[in-house]
Amino acid sequence: MATTREDQRREHNEAKELESLRRVFEQVDKNKDGKIDFKELDEQLVKLDYRAKRVEVEDMIWEVDEDCDHMVSWEEFKLMFHRCRSDKTGLEPRKLFNVVEFMMHDKDSSGTIDMDECMEILFRRFGKDQLEERTNEFFKHDTDGDNAISFAEFQRQMMAIRPRKRDKAGGKGTGQSSVTSLSSGKGR
Repeated sequence: MATTREDQRREHNEAKELESLRRVFEQVDKNKDGKIDFKELDEQLVKLDYRAKRVEVEDMIWEVDEDCDHMVSWEEFKLMFHRCRSDKTGLEPRKLFNVVEFMMHDKDSSGTIDMDECMEILFRRFGKDQLEERTNEFFKHDTDGDNAISFAEFQRQMMAIRPRKRDKAGGKGTGQSSVTSLSSGKGR
């Protein structure tokens, strides 16, 4: 059975994405035990110049911790990523996903993503039709005007534009967020 060029391209992109996901996991898993614990995640957030409250870091882990060991294994990490990537309802917890997605696109580990990297994220989430509008909206909130988005700026924007959960009567957006937002990154 011949594989089409499109199938080959999709397989290549999936392999590159998995490689990038693995790179992020290994970057956060400082002690190389195959699990991300509170201390490792908290240190990574500090490295991203984002000061989260203890409960926020604990929640990031709790939301994806399938075996209740207070850590995130590689399998849980992959599962979280793929669930959030395919979620159209807004019901999947996205706190850790937002950190991971930011780090995957911050290829030079500078702590910022540029406009091209940001556009790639927005294209995946919203498609071609909304790309220009979403990009303009995103960079309108570039608080320091450097045409690069820090994690704190990214997090604020992702929480503002995430999908909304639907109500049971009629399927219309409730306007209520299904995910609580992280703090603005100030204080502990």
